[in-house]
Amino acid sequence: MRFINFGLVALSSLFAVSSAAPTAAVPELPAVPELPAVKDINVKQPLVEVEALGRRTDDVVCSKIQSTLVEVKKHTTIINSTMSSVHGVTEKAEKLKIITLVKSEVTIIVQLLTTLVGDITVLLTDITTITGSVKDEIVSVVVELLMEILLTLNSVLSTLKITIFELLGPIVFALLAVIINLLAILNVVIVDLLKIVFGLLGGVAGILTNVLAGVGSLVSGLLTGLVGGALGLVGGIVGCIL
Repeated sequence: MRFINFGLVALSSLFAVSSAAPTAAVPELPAVPELPAVKDINVKQPLVEVEALGRRTDDVVCSKIQSTLVEVKKHTTIINSTMSSVHGVTEKAEKLKIITLVKSEVTIIVQLLTTLVGDITVLLTDITTITGSVKDEIVSVVVELLMEILLTLNSVLSTLKITIFELLGPIVFALLAVIINLLAILNVVIVDLLKIVFGLLGGVAGILTNVLAGVGSLVSGLLTGLVGGALGLVGGIVGCIL
């Protein structure tokens, strides 16, 4: 008996039909047109005028000094408010309490000035000189800042009948150092700032002498000993005033 493999028969039939069927022609796709070469595009960036940048930096410097003055006044106000309640001879315990408070407030003032010096140092890398109305404003604010500190300390010393060393101890050197740094840095970009500032402070030479009694000669000697530069000038001017 013969067996027929129906699977083979079906597969053979399928191949036969496929071979007999005509192959459909595949249409050719149109060629992709060449894209034009992209030329280099020069994008013009807006130019910032150096002079305009300088003016903005000048304003920022001035603003930072003004802001520092506002903060310093908060602490001198605390000191002055405390001293306004002191009348006549002060007991030793009360005097020590006042000295502690003043030291604390002056320490904060030193920190504020130190931060200001750091900020200004960074800003002044963008400019070489400050002139015009901004210069006048900066000089005015710096003088006001120094007078605020000077008059406040003078009030304490006069009322308590003590010296600056008895009041502040080593803190006085930190205060003087940061003030000198501030003036020296500003003197780099503001012509004759030191002479102008100390010239204005010369009008209160008596107060300066009282506050810096015992310190002025030391500071003057140290700074004048430095050959040339702004610090040497500071030493010379301090010596003249005191």
